[in-house]
Amino acid sequence: MARVGQGLSLYEVSSRAWMYELGVTSLDDVPDAELDKLQEQKMHMIWLQGAFKLGSVGLALDREEKSRMEGYKKALPDFTPDDIIGSPYAIVEYVVSDELGGNAAMARFRERCAKRGLKLMLDFVPNHMAVDCAWADDPACRDFFIRKPDNPADCNPDEFLPDGRAHGKDPYTGAWPDTAQLNYFNPALREAQVDNLLRVASICDVMRLDMAMLLLNKVHEQTWGRELRATGWSAPPTEFWEDAIKRVRAKYPDTIFMAEVYWGLDTELVGLGFDLTYDKYLYDHLASGHMDNLRGYMSSRSLDFLRHSAHFVENHDEPRAVSEFCGPMRANAAAAISFLLPGCRLIFHDQWHACSARLDVHLRRRSEYESDAGTLRYYTVLNKVLAEPAFTEPDAGYHWTWPEPPDESDYDTWRLVAWRMTHEDDRFLVVVNYTDAAACARFKLPDAPSASPAGEYTVHEYMAGKDYPRDAGELREHGLHCVMKPWGVQIFKY
Repeated sequence: MARVGQGLSLYEVSSRAWMYELGVTSLDDVPDAELDKLQEQKMHMIWLQGAFKLGSVGLALDREEKSRMEGYKKALPDFTPDDIIGSPYAIVEYVVSDELGGNAAMARFRERCAKRGLKLMLDFVPNHMAVDCAWADDPACRDFFIRKPDNPADCNPDEFLPDGRAHGKDPYTGAWPDTAQLNYFNPALREAQVDNLLRVASICDVMRLDMAMLLLNKVHEQTWGRELRATGWSAPPTEFWEDAIKRVRAKYPDTIFMAEVYWGLDTELVGLGFDLTYDKYLYDHLASGHMDNLRGYMSSRSLDFLRHSAHFVENHDEPRAVSEFCGPMRANAAAAISFLLPGCRLIFHDQWHACSARLDVHLRRRSEYESDAGTLRYYTVLNKVLAEPAFTEPDAGYHWTWPEPPDESDYDTWRLVAWRMTHEDDRFLVVVNYTDAAACARFKLPDAPSASPAGEYTVHEYMAGKDYPRDAGELREHGLHCVMKPWGVQIFKY
């Protein structure tokens, strides 16, 4: 049985843009055929990004600020004011937006997903709320927010609202002007946020926690320590996430928690109860293309770390994979490395069509694009492989290892990354040529079984859909000979 959330494939859609494309105004009207497609592509979860109620202040800001207009023009040259829908990360309250049909429509959508074996993921944005959120004008909630000190000589005025509340931010970037920063050193705020987490957990199966590391006591102190000390707040003795996750699971024990996390804080969040964390380091190594660094990173990560990782080659924060990786061939090879490792696979809105048109989260549509038939076929095969028990049940009878290094004196082995996976009686070898030139190598398979007196049996390669008769003793002693095209992927079952 797989650990919670691990070995599963997750499909992210920008919910309002998805509904606009489908021409529907409620989740009730999303055609069953759209969910059937996800079932056919072997998805296990759907992430409706941007599902909760937003305010008018952030929308007005998005439609008026000149610097944002330039970004919209790059993403959608013919955009109109009606295309600007506001940031899904400036939430007013955790009620499903009327644009999706409200909480009742979400409940019915969740039931439709469950019938197809799909879990439903929703966002939770813990660090901040919209400036016009439900708590903004409530005197009882005044101290839910970081506030400007009485002697603000050293404070940046751009980081505060006229009423003294701070805008949300992280330690390294400027303030987010459509948000108000929450005070996690305030026990009352923590209690209110647990209530919000319980509210969200009641309507979904999986939660994606935005910028989850910002709530760690040390990060909150790093970001807002001066303001917190000046207004009389100090760090609580416990971490918010450890307490909150335990309380949510006491009521909803099957809830899966996935953290967006950076700065090497992923392992710490897993220790506090998260099932999955973003593996941004793998993405960065794939984007840079430095093979020694890529292999070094992959080989340095433990099986347990990989199992708790969410791997991706694009999402709503990153460029489209075909743009970042300079074409579909390299993008597809990067996806194979990411998704065939232990962990969770995160696939973004129309990624399997090799979509190059960026989908800005503030917009309801993107530029027109043509689907790449070759990439769609590639993902159809890859997703079928990922549905194999070896890739979906990484616990009982499971083993993951690097093969014995091939002889570097004979082959361009530096171009290749490879690993073996076994699950009970199933054995796989994954080989990826992550360079722009052909390469070949032999990989020894010490666990190749003797299937017949002659020692011969069939090795199946999934991506080409071919069977190869091979001698088990030869595979164990000398290895499987792999001839790889540039950006080539081979997945052997032996």
